[in-house]
Amino acid sequence: MTKDWKYILDQMEIESATNVKKAMKLSLFHDTALNTLSSTMPLLLPLYTRYHPLHLAFVNGYSIWESVGGGKQGDRVNMEDLLVVAKSNLVNIWMPAILVLYPKHSARFKAIFPKGLSSFNRKGIDTRIGAYNTLAMNIGSDAALATIKTAVVSTYDGLLAARSTQTGAKTNTSNTSGTLDTLRVAAMEMQYRNLGNIMDNFFEERETVCPLVFDLVTLRVNPQTVFTGNLKPSITKAALANTFVATDTMSVKVSQPCKLYLSNTIGGINSTAISVPANIKTVVDVLGFGVTDYAAFRFLTIVNEVALVNKYSITLL
Repeated sequence: MTKDWKYILDQMEIESATNVKKAMKLSLFHDTALNTLSSTMPLLLPLYTRYHPLHLAFVNGYSIWESVGGGKQGDRVNMEDLLVVAKSNLVNIWMPAILVLYPKHSARFKAIFPKGLSSFNRKGIDTRIGAYNTLAMNIGSDAALATIKTAVVSTYDGLLAARSTQTGAKTNTSNTSGTLDTLRVAAMEMQYRNLGNIMDNFFEERETVCPLVFDLVTLRVNPQTVFTGNLKPSITKAALANTFVATDTMSVKVSQPCKLYLSNTIGGINSTAISVPANIKTVVDVLGFGVTDYAAFRFLTIVNEVALVNKYSITLL
């Protein structure tokens, strides 16, 4: 049986078939590049004219899909981050305060934590959420722990609300996913057709033009998601380059307070600043940078605000 010739296979459609966010990044890059370059390369204008309506339809479909919970994997990541913060408060704040009043081997401490921390460490999300409700009930009417109980109850309510949103989103996704995939395929097929046009009209310059018009990094590579490093005192540094979409988030942990910017130049600070506190995992929403042109604003800048070495870890979620 003869295999399909690889050159007649649409790599844009194939590589994004199981990753709609990847397709959106490819589309954002391609649409913006065609629009920008068509002023100096008139042969690209017809390609932009026919691609732009497909891109707009895809963006609209993607927005609807996100609004009804299509990014439920992202919801799960955010849920896990909330649990990490809750666990940090439990271990670093609440438990030490309880131990001051009730030593670890006392009957009262064992009544509050009859299973130790095992319920907070289990794999099931609902079990870990429920552990905070159990903790609040075990504290009961103990006046000495009233402040801690308030914090625990508030944490439980927040986790429960986030979980309810996540669960509800799953039931609505299937209604729009089929339509979205049709829009994705239409956009990716048109990119493939545009590639043929560019190969014909820019044959001698194809190695230069294609990377300008197509996001080849996103298309060909499994992108790096974890970025770590050290930042010298009071220094600005380009931490990473990535094609984002408005719904993207990242988890950031730093040893010293810092600010993040999303720029269209390497090391730039021409966006809204997002402050990150020290020694706690912080979830940063890309939307908070206040930019709209994600094809151009690809460079994340980190600014060390103190006269100490700053260790950072950034995970793209």
